[in-house]
Amino acid sequence: MLFRTRSIKYFLIFLLMTSTAVVMAEDHQKHDYKTLVLDILITGDSTVTGDKAENAEKIAKFSEHLRTELQDKTRFTIINDADSLEKVKSADEKQDLHNCNGCEITLAKELGAEMVIVPNVFRMSHLISTLHVEFKDVNTGKMIKRKSYDFRGNTDQAWERAIKYAMRDLKDWDRN
Repeated sequence: MLFRTRSIKYFLIFLLMTSTAVVMAEDHQKHDYKTLVLDILITGDSTVTGDKAENAEKIAKFSEHLRTELQDKTRFTIINDADSLEKVKSADEKQDLHNCNGCEITLAKELGAEMVIVPNVFRMSHLISTLHVEFKDVNTGKMIKRKSYDFRGNTDQAWERAIKYAMRDLKDWDRN
């Protein structure tokens, strides 16, 4: 009886370990193409006093957070090296990469990307916002996917939650 109980126990442990290893292996299969992620653009209501400084802080913090989460928790291979990000920043200072009739596609090609992600947060008010994420194919210039995630509040926790829901939704997405 003792032998049988021990055997079942070891079998269950073995089963748990192998199933965990399979799940972990599946989570890390990346796309074979590179993806450029632009900084988040905040649009809509920005009439609240002090918003410019707060917006600049949120853009920097959550653009980096979005890139890291996409790299770590989805199948995307994100271009995130310092030189490439500096080129993106420099190009964005010259013109708005979110509204430039395809200049983001040209920049993505220069950086070796095959897809570009264009994120923005539309603020209906200081308390109601939507994270929009657009996916564009660099070869065709066409948008291939657009997702939106509503969130309430302008706190770091609210922004993190919106990105978390995006990651859950995009975890296994493939453009093909």
